Amino acid sequence: MNDPKIAVIKSDFHDQHSSAWGHVWIKYCEQQEINYSLIDWRSKDAFRELIDHDIILWHYSHYSNDEMIFAKNILSALKSIGCKVFPDQADSQHFDDKVAQSYFMKALGIDSPENYPLHSLNAVNEWIKEVKEFPVVAKLRTGSGSSNVQLINDKHELKKYAKLMFGNGMKATPSTAFKLKSNLISTRSFDEFLSRIKRIPEFLFSRTQAKSLPIEKGYVYLQEFIPNVDYDLKIAVVRNKLSFVARGTRPGEFRASGGGTLFYDKTLVTKDIIDSAFKTFDALGSECTGLDMITDPRSNMPVILEISYGFSHTAQLGAGGYFDRSGAWISEPFNPPLEVLINLIKDFKRN
Repeated sequence: MNDPKIAVIKSDFHDQHSSAWGHVWIKYCEQQEINYSLIDWRSKDAFRELIDHDIILWHYSHYSNDEMIFAKNILSALKSIGCKVFPDQADSQHFDDKVAQSYFMKALGIDSPENYPLHSLNAVNEWIKEVKEFPVVAKLRTGSGSSNVQLINDKHELKKYAKLMFGNGMKATPSTAFKLKSNLISTRSFDEFLSRIKRIPEFLFSRTQAKSLPIEKGYVYLQEFIPNVDYDLKIAVVRNKLSFVARGTRPGEFRASGGGTLFYDKTLVTKDIIDSAFKTFDALGSECTGLDMITDPRSNMPVILEISYGFSHTAQLGAGGYFDRSGAWISEPFNPPLEVLINLIKDFKRN
């Protein structure tokens, strides 16, 4: 069978961020001499051009309001005529929506902290009367790298927060001050400092894009606070392969994501974590899943905090390999976006 015709959709972050997956896909196609097209989704004839392809890939960003509005529907329409698309609905239906993730985790029996999506002030007041477990973590639906996450210490703080969320709401734009502080605190060497300085333009571009995101309001999302956690794991699963990166919690902080302190210790990825991650991946029915996971020190069992189809693939490369479903470590390169494309090409040729 001939090679598939592949379309890489040029996302708004394509040439603006090192974590964009489009260049990984393009590089592979060029190395393998596979026919591909780079298509700007905003161009007038973009959809007509996309229809003529077999595999369509779009690493769209949660910081682009336009892409968050249109990408899912465009990809669903292309899938309806037989195109293989990534991300598919199973990958993206909960993307950058922590409230949606909480419903999926509850429905599918996924191991997670207690999550409380509350949709009225009455529901918040009932939570205070019936649950009243403080401190509790409050999160906006959107955001990554610990943006839009805060610790609520008592009912007075929660009532004030709820009044804001059911009133004027909150901007989802990531905080420059928080990003700067968290990166400075966690910097361990001058070389690391320089590396982070070089990425400032990426953050500023993301922040500029995020200014178009709508105000978050009309809900309060609370997640059980789990104390005494020194790190979390960003787990990446693509079919039968699982990789990881550990992220250290900053001094005086409860949030690990976004701090920039990355390390790779395979002993942290226990068989329980591997089994829980693959169980979640299978339950979601996705092609590629990123999971924020911790081990709850109270039970010594893994729990999943958040889910996403997209994440920093460059951070995952530092692991130098992957686990299979049995828990065996394979010291071979594992690049999630590349793995996604290779698998879709194999599927196309089999069919």
